[in-house]
Amino acid sequence: MRFRSVILVCALAALPALAAAADPGRLHLPDFSALSKLATKSVDISLDPSLLRLASGVINDSNGTNGAQVNALIKGLRGIYVRSYTFDRPGEYSEAQVKAVEAQLLAPGWQPIVSTHDLKQGNNVDIYLRRSGDRTDGLAIIAAAPRELTIVNIVGSIDLAKLAQLQGQFGVPRVGIAASGQVKSGSAAAQTH
Repeated sequence: MRFRSVILVCALAALPALAAAADPGRLHLPDFSALSKLATKSVDISLDPSLLRLASGVINDSNGTNGAQVNALIKGLRGIYVRSYTFDRPGEYSEAQVKAVEAQLLAPGWQPIVSTHDLKQGNNVDIYLRRSGDRTDGLAIIAAAPRELTIVNIVGSIDLAKLAQLQGQFGVPRVGIAASGQVKSGSAAAQTH
């Protein structure tokens, strides 16, 4: 009887790890609660599949987007996670926090598709896709500037041509992805506002 209890406890302890393994496009984002207290503006969005379904019910064309197309894109997603912070002064976030996210993008399946760095301004934008064969499992965007930090993780089947419609929705920054799926030149500074 005691052995069964030990097995049950071990199985329950392994559930979070199994859930993460079942969703290969999902990143583990660090606790940024301290940053939100320092930021003049902050966005913290965590939409799991059930919340995405709920959000798709309220999307409309009132802000100039095509609600039906955005809703079609959302159906293939399993999550949207956004952490975005704007600060009064540079250097409020730690480079180690960014590196902790970037380290996850070294795992098999993740590949960089856009990397822009402006050393003079200190702006960096990196976009990664998580692929399994021909299927896309996730997308990660890290946009870092001296007074801004935005990390976006979109989990699920992503069509880059349709992703352009998600820019500006749910806190996803405008990073210059055209409707064709191509990244527009000169879009090095992600617009997170």
